[in-house]
Amino acid sequence: MKTRTCCFTGHRHIPEEDYQRVKEKLEQTIIKLYNRGIVYYGAGGALGFDTLAAETVLRLRESCPKLRLILGLV
Repeated sequence: MKTRTCCFTGHRHIPEEDYQRVKEKLEQTIIKLYNRGIVYYGAGGALGFDTLAAETVLRLRESCPKLRLILGLV
């Protein structure tokens, strides 16, 4: 499972002018990793990048059905 897992962490605040670029790059990266066999994606529950990453994984499950989101809440 370790070799098929990617974890996200990032800033709580993403500047508005950077948000769309970060979102697009994140989606491209997840798709690229998925095509290489990475199917488990971990994210914390913080606002900002963690939330964006979790939402992106959930959205991409329509086209990448093996994707799994792991929320790390402490």
